[in-house]
Amino acid sequence: MKQTILDAVIQALEKELERQVRANVQSNAGAAFSAAGAEKQRDTTGIEAAYLARGYANHVQELQHEIVELKTIVVEDFTGQEIDVGAVVEVDLEGDVDFYMLLNCGGGTEVAVDGKSLTVITPESPLGSKLMGNIEAGYIMLPSGLEGIILSVV
Repeated sequence: MKQTILDAVIQALEKELERQVRANVQSNAGAAFSAAGAEKQRDTTGIEAAYLARGYANHVQELQHEIVELKTIVVEDFTGQEIDVGAVVEVDLEGDVDFYMLLNCGGGTEVAVDGKSLTVITPESPLGSKLMGNIEAGYIMLPSGLEGIILSVV
């Protein structure tokens, strides 16, 4: 099941990569067109489009790196062990039960597998930092004041 979740996360990031590549191509075209068609000395449309294009290009590189990193992860079973990167964790935060996969990248990515919604979190996130090193049935308290219990770890 964890490999299926990881594959779904990789697929979601690959779709986002495709979207970002298209946006980068469009913004590069806009930058070239705007720079050539500047009508006034203070027309900064081309400069703004170039900054936007550079931002998309940076995001494309980050996504490519994340996808490569995720494809090299070896899926492990964390049942009965401390939570670490690669664990799938079920958490009850004051009555709201959610599933998370702890990964070094891809934070915020949401996928649905076997009818369950799951969110990727990183060890640097508030929730991820509280889960790291914790165990099943462990108690957590987030900086926001939310309290929770770890229901399962795999």
